[in-house]
Amino acid sequence: MISVRHFFGTRQLPAELEASIQIGAITMGPSTFPTIVSLKQIHSTRVTVLDRPVMPGELTPGEGDALVTNQPHVLLVVRTADCVPVLLVDHDAGVIGAIHAGWRGAVGGIVPKTLQACVEQLGAEVAHMQVAIGPSIGFCCYEVDAPVIEPLHTHYPDWVGVFQETTAGKGMLDLKKLIWHQILASGVPEHQVERLEHCTRCREDLFFSYRREGKVNGTMMSGIMLSGS
Repeated sequence: MISVRHFFGTRQLPAELEASIQIGAITMGPSTFPTIVSLKQIHSTRVTVLDRPVMPGELTPGEGDALVTNQPHVLLVVRTADCVPVLLVDHDAGVIGAIHAGWRGAVGGIVPKTLQACVEQLGAEVAHMQVAIGPSIGFCCYEVDAPVIEPLHTHYPDWVGVFQETTAGKGMLDLKKLIWHQILASGVPEHQVERLEHCTRCREDLFFSYRREGKVNGTMMSGIMLSGS
């Protein structure tokens, strides 16, 4: 079985990686993470597949919101500041992925599309996947309106608990639960899905939050890397 290193970051950590990352590029990192890949995130459902050895340089395309690979010692990094970071692995196949899922990406299905890319392009099996849903804005703090509610009602009308109306045309969205439903619907066994319930807006001591701060003061990094057999 292939081993994996992974993390969900905070406001402070992992500080040693900040200088090594270039958005939309493959860069050299410290000895613990020799190669680092980071996309220019655009709230899309675009998945970048790295299925051969990678070298430092610009990614083509360098835009998107999910990265998957079967290459060892390549750290896949996503950045969030209320959106949901999702990390996944199939230990048997030696396949990993990192996803940035805001409401547009989540409603558009970026998480199931990433799982599908792992299966179809890298030989993973959904039944073997382990998935971790990281810290994001919680149901307690995420009020949305018509641009979010309408596609939710269209695509996920039966998913109880994902959305709760508060006033006419507004309501609270549980983005992590929406993604959890999508993962299970894709065929990942429930006991292989972990969900961290920290709310980025509530926990100012730990996380940046666009909703709380009204601007991007910083982002948290989350990453995953195949470290060897």
